[in-house]
Amino acid sequence: MSTAPDVDAFLDRLRGIASEWAAAHDELETMQVVASSADELATATADSGGTVTDLVLAPGLRWHGSEVVATSILEATSDAVERANARRAELVSGSVALAVSGRKRSAAALAGERGPAVATGHGTS
Repeated sequence: MSTAPDVDAFLDRLRGIASEWAAAHDELETMQVVASSADELATATADSGGTVTDLVLAPGLRWHGSEVVATSILEATSDAVERANARRAELVSGSVALAVSGRKRSAAALAGERGPAVATGHGTS
């Protein structure tokens, strides 16, 4: 006698997966990562694609040499892009892992409902 499938539990799992995917997608759409240089002369913002979308420079930059200012800008923008890329990778890998685990659970649930697999031969004896 086979066990009736727990449709409600299966649907709850699907809803959970859909909700987590939607949350990850929403975060990717709106993500903004802000990073400042150690000397706080430059603050950069990067989006989920790793594109710098804003750069704010501290007042009084003329008192610092151009090399110091350039280094601060590069430090802030590089940090913002690196952190945005890392967060995007976390979100994407989490979504992929969620999909894979959901698929495995669904396959296992279906296999449990159908009973053990029976091998069939197609050759002649």
